[in-house]
Amino acid sequence: MWTRGFISLCCVVFVIGLITGPLQLFFPVYVENVLGENPLYAALIRAIPIALGGLTALIGGTLSDRFGRKPTLLIGMTGAIVIGGLFKTQTPLLIWGFLCYEGIASGLKTAGGQSYLISSVASERLGFATGLYFISRALGNAIGNAIAGEVISRYSYTVFGNTAIVFTGLVFIGACFLLPRVKYDCWQNTINPLRRKQSILKSTLNIEKYLNLCKRNQIQMLIGLRVFPTYYWGTVNLLMPILINRLGGDKATGYYGMLSLFFAFICQFVTGRICDRVGHRLPAFVTNMIVTLLASALIVYHNSLFALGFYGILGTGAAWALSTTIPRFINEFTDAHEKGHGVGITHLAWSTGFLLGYVASGFLIKISIHIPFIVAGFFLLCSTYITYKLWHTATH
Repeated sequence: MWTRGFISLCCVVFVIGLITGPLQLFFPVYVENVLGENPLYAALIRAIPIALGGLTALIGGTLSDRFGRKPTLLIGMTGAIVIGGLFKTQTPLLIWGFLCYEGIASGLKTAGGQSYLISSVASERLGFATGLYFISRALGNAIGNAIAGEVISRYSYTVFGNTAIVFTGLVFIGACFLLPRVKYDCWQNTINPLRRKQSILKSTLNIEKYLNLCKRNQIQMLIGLRVFPTYYWGTVNLLMPILINRLGGDKATGYYGMLSLFFAFICQFVTGRICDRVGHRLPAFVTNMIVTLLASALIVYHNSLFALGFYGILGTGAAWALSTTIPRFINEFTDAHEKGHGVGITHLAWSTGFLLGYVASGFLIKISIHIPFIVAGFFLLCSTYITYKLWHTATH
């Protein structure tokens, strides 16, 4: 498992997480405090970029299966470079443009990164490796959130934006040289140039493969397992930073992001080890149940900074623990030549759930602070049923 490719992948994911974490946490706060707009505006301006990320994950999946994991991942990494530009401008069109490019690139990064992971690790160690993969990203996000909170509170959003642009550019250059190709990528190099050239258009429009995947009952359940919990994740990504910032300020927001992701780090590590020992279906059911209960607690305790942070941190850990099981489901439900497509279709499902939760919560919070969390709880009940069905069919 401890190959150069896997270690390099975790390092790349970690350093990119330093920049992408603050985007999720501080963008709604930036919209409210700097642009003077409400949460609905933040949700709407991110809607199309999030959707683009889901769609380009389909393209990323086919590109990854045809032309290699590393090239797809590298193209996706370029999206992190423009994140710093978001915090340097107050022009809506520029902000939207930066978000759109980041959204497009994120789909390629997810498809390339997760298929790279699956291709570089033996299946019997995939649970532990997946935990470390997500831990690397969570740890990067956590440290990045804490640093961003300090820099923004001490200096400005502009200073943070400039630093992010320079740092991410250097990371991208390093990844081009240090990230090795996995064996699947080496196989791709044996394809003759003419066939490769003729395959480019087909690679971006390979809808038939995805339609065939979606006809499978297991893939349909996996799609539901991505959409429903991620609705909750979209809700808390929009509302939690805003609610905590209102009660505690920028530093509290940054440290909330750091602590929640450090706790997610622990949950992912433990879940990955458990998956390797007992399988991934029971852990998926248990973690989904926990997320549902914690989402219910937020309905009641949203006015207390301590309670909000406490239940938010626990919920983040449980949600990331659930995500740790997904690559094992993809590996189980797809053949060797379909891994990239499996990642692509599940990331589209993830983006759909996140988009629905993000935008719907921006509308619903104008009615009542309780309603977004109530709706998220209903979606989590749906995913709990799916995880129960997957676990029950595996044990009978």
